[in-house]
Amino acid sequence: MAKSREEMKRLLTTVIPIKTPDNPFTPRFVPTCGCGAVAEYEVYEHREAHCRKCMLDAVDSNVFTVVRRIGGYDDAS
Repeated sequence: MAKSREEMKRLLTTVIPIKTPDNPFTPRFVPTCGCGAVAEYEVYEHREAHCRKCMLDAVDSNVFTVVRRIGGYDDAS
């Protein structure tokens, strides 16, 4: 038990209320392409984020290019 007012002030902690988000299911991070558009695909081995137009430009080459959609059940990015 606290014996004095100073000890009570020291023992009590300040409670700061935290505002809950309006919609808790909105994504916090939206990946964007280098051109500024919203990214839909991960391209290359190191999974660069690309929009559809930039992904098609990257795929249009003689070198094999890995492409996958962002999202889905197995998405860990």
